[in-house]
Amino acid sequence: MKNPAWPISFVTTFVFLFPALQLSNSAQTAATDTIPGEERAIGNGKVRTWLKVDPKTREPRVLGVTLTEAGLSGLPKEADSPQAGSTKHKLMDGGPDHTFEYELKFPPDVAETAFNHMGFNWNPVGHGPKGVFTMPHFDVHFYMATPEYRHHIEVDLQDADPVHIKTSNLEPPAQFLPKDYQLAPNTAEPRMGSHYADVTSPQLKPGNFTNIFLIGAHGGSILFWEPMLTKAYLESKPRFTGKLKMPEAYPVSGYYPTAYSVIYDRNRREYDISLDGLTFRLASYPKNVYGVEPCIDSRVAQMISKYKRVPDIPSTKKCISLLSGAISGK
Repeated sequence: MKNPAWPISFVTTFVFLFPALQLSNSAQTAATDTIPGEERAIGNGKVRTWLKVDPKTREPRVLGVTLTEAGLSGLPKEADSPQAGSTKHKLMDGGPDHTFEYELKFPPDVAETAFNHMGFNWNPVGHGPKGVFTMPHFDVHFYMATPEYRHHIEVDLQDADPVHIKTSNLEPPAQFLPKDYQLAPNTAEPRMGSHYADVTSPQLKPGNFTNIFLIGAHGGSILFWEPMLTKAYLESKPRFTGKLKMPEAYPVSGYYPTAYSVIYDRNRREYDISLDGLTFRLASYPKNVYGVEPCIDSRVAQMISKYKRVPDIPSTKKCISLLSGAISGK
């Protein structure tokens, strides 16, 4: 059998760079540069996305969205039409209510994170479950899927053919969800999918909801990570940071958060809502019953090429070492 003809670019990336790239990507740097994303009008104010990166390596550190204080006033009411640049959608949780969606792009530099775009939703009368989330609030969706994919998510609880409900409620492997996160009944929504909540959270008790973190899925795939915040909570001008419960496995390689923040800046009169402590995670089987370790996928190769850094993950280093030996003929 002839030896494979390896591309020159592959040889350059993994053979010549590997010895010099024995670095951990887990080291965090306090100093960051902020890269702006897209901005839209909301209420009487603005909402915009951004990414903070390490000033030296340019690796992503914090991914967020900023809402100006003026954005809490002049918001559309339930019966209103959507503002320019936004859309209005009927919620399918058993009630007659609507959500106003402000879709925003992240800066292109998020390409190595697990996230694709932002869906900033305003719910003027909340949504189900009744008595729990029926407060005016914002859904801050950090979407992993593309806009094109989620725009085709259809849900109708009154549909005679409930195929979309079944698809939306098809659960992902349990290892892709953090501990204690379970499917919340009747939370399948158009352009979103279904919602999973930490069943141990006191925020789920009637009358307690102010700030909760959810995970979303559709068709068995993880779709979004989401802080959900009441308008009243933001008006209290919070300075909150909390650790996230982490899953055992990840569906796609990329930078994932370990914490999230909701912080009011009194000087700027703005609210920063962010996924913090972005750390590289390797895509893996939920249960490795095949005996095959994760190796190099396109996201890993992209990250190594861009940041000149090999993830501090034994299986990845072993894979690159084997590839290096195969290419060099050792």
